[in-house]
Amino acid sequence: MSSSDVKAFLEKVNSDPALVAKAKAIGTSDYEKILVFAKELGFSFSEQELMDQLSDSIGESSELNENDLDSVAGGTVSATAAAVAGAAVGVGTAVMGVTSTTSGNGW
Repeated sequence: MSSSDVKAFLEKVNSDPALVAKAKAIGTSDYEKILVFAKELGFSFSEQELMDQLSDSIGESSELNENDLDSVAGGTVSATAAAVAGAAVGVGTAVMGVTSTTSGNGW
């Protein structure tokens, strides 16, 4: 098989919420489990082909660009969360709630 099979597998998984949920349960660190999952869906490729495709998808650079940094740099302050947290702690204590705004296409 080829890296195009890996790409087709990843596209199939990412296009189906039920498959995404199963993929998240499997995780991304155990390649053997990913290969078994792929086989269940009718795909067959080697661990090396999977690693090569993931490496190509990530690209040569491991540095984050400005947009990447903006999406992971701590989220945004939610006024509602701050008010609720402040009320729970009591008068005279300044508390700010933070909500995550990260996004991505991966598992």
